[in-house]
Formats: sequence, structure tokens, C-alpha cells
Amino acid sequence: MVLELLRPAGSVLAETVILIAMYLFRRRPLPVEIPPDMRAGLKAGILICTSPRSGSNHLAGLMAATGLGNPLEWFGGRRVLEMPNYPRDPRAQVLHALKDGRSPSGIYAVKLFASQFSQVAKTVDLPASLPKLRYMRLTRGDLVGQAVSWTRARQSGRFRSTEADQKRPGYDGKAIADSLEKIILENLAWDVWFAKNGLSFLSLTYEELLEHPRTCLERAASLVDAKLVLKPGSDLDSGLDIQRDTINEEWRERFLAEYSDTSNFHANNCRRGFLKKRSSRFSI
Repeated sequence: MVLELLRPAGSVLAETVILIAMYLFRRRPLPVEIPPDMRAGLKAGILICTSPRSGSNHLAGLMAATGLGNPLEWFGGRRVLEMPNYPRDPRAQVLHALKDGRSPSGIYAVKLFASQFSQVAKTVDLPASLPKLRYMRLTRGDLVGQAVSWTRARQSGRFRSTEADQKRPGYDGKAIADSLEKIILENLAWDVWFAKNGLSFLSLTYEELLEHPRTCLERAASLVDAKLVLKPGSDLDSGLDIQRDTINEEWRERFLAEYSDTSNFHANNCRRGFLKKRSSRFSI
């Protein structure tokens, strides 16, 4: 009400004062208080900052198999969809992540998309809530391949090789373009967040993970001063197989033939062009 009284018609100065006041007096989210007995058993934590179809399920399985936590989507995502009794409150989800995302070694891990972080950040200071936290950045070099994979998974309902198709997927160029744009925005949100907070992180790619899984895991272990827990003679196995097949390649070729245009930045066939200002999607 007070701010409305400062708003004379057409006053740019008043608008600026209001925006500054809203910024200064906004309520900053608070961290979750961790019970002392839970905190005492935690050696370190890894926050995997990534985007959909980046190989994060494969990485999560490998980390779980080698004592580097259990990095699932503890904030929204599949936990909410698959577990009817899973809490919707991010503060309760923090406690679940620290309890169920932890290995016997005392290392816990969380997989997080930028869009999920944006929602959690409305009520919880997540980094301040996670003790002894280290950061990992997982990306995929082939963005078109990632977009094709995500589009197909959303259509079929099959996000892991251990699942069956719920629906038969079909090529949809606009859906792939939309997936590509969302992935780019997810990556951009993380890039800006890391840069503006001056945070260091371990960078891994999907391609590196497929080619050199043990090296990637050893780098992850060194991030938290740990060693891989692996039974002698056993092979690294996430329990998942690569889902990419000839259908993905066919969709990719068709998409590039339909949308490729080196003459400008915009995809004219897309229902909305790339690189539009849509920063309001994420709280960065």
C-alpha cells in the first residue's frame, strides 16, 4: 500500500524506487536446521548440477555403486511422481536427501536440475542447508542429441532402460526445438549461478562418462577426499543401458534438415525463436 502511494502516473523514478525497495525488503529463504545426530554422520556432499537427459541417471547409478552417495532427484521430479507419500515440502525433502541420499561411507549426493532449484529456492536456502557441500557440473556436448532423447522420453514415458514405453513416440520437430531451448536455458541458469557466486566445481560431460567412467568417478571421489568403494574384480555398472538407437538418429537427421538455418539465430519453424529473453523461468 505504501509503495502504491509512491507511484505517480508515468514516473520512471517511482518505478525504480519501488523495484529497489522490493529487492531490499524481500524475504530471503532460510536454511533447514539439520539434527545434530544426522549432521555428525555426514562426511561430505556432492550436488550434481545438470539438465534432463545428460546421462545423470547413469552417473547416479555408478556413484551409488561405488560409495559416492545416492544422487537421485530428491527435490521434485521422479520422487514426487513415483512415491505418493513423498513430502512436497522442500524442507522435508532436504532431510530425505541427507538420509536416503547417503552411502555408508558418509557421503551423500543430490541430482538437481536448474528448474527444480528455482522452485526450491523460493522457500529454502538449499546450499546452506546441505553440509560440507561440493559441486559437480554434468553437461552433454551433443545438445541436439540430448533434446531428441528428452523429447522421446517425455513422449514414451520411458526415462530409463529398465522401463517400458507407455506410449509409442513419434517425431515432432517443434517438441525437439522446445526441448533444445529448455536445455540451453537450464545450462545458462547454472552457468550464471556459478559465475555470480564465484563457486568452483568439478566439470564432467556425458561423453567423458561413457568413454572413461572410472576416471570420472575417481575425479568425483577426489572432490570429497574419498576413495571408490568397489569389490575386487567387479566391473563398474550403473544397472542401465544406453537407450539411444536408430530412431534417435532418424529424428536427429530429420530435425536438422527441417530446422537448420545458418543465416540467422532464430529457428523460423519453431513456435518461438531461440535466445528470447525468458530469464524469469529460473531464479539465477
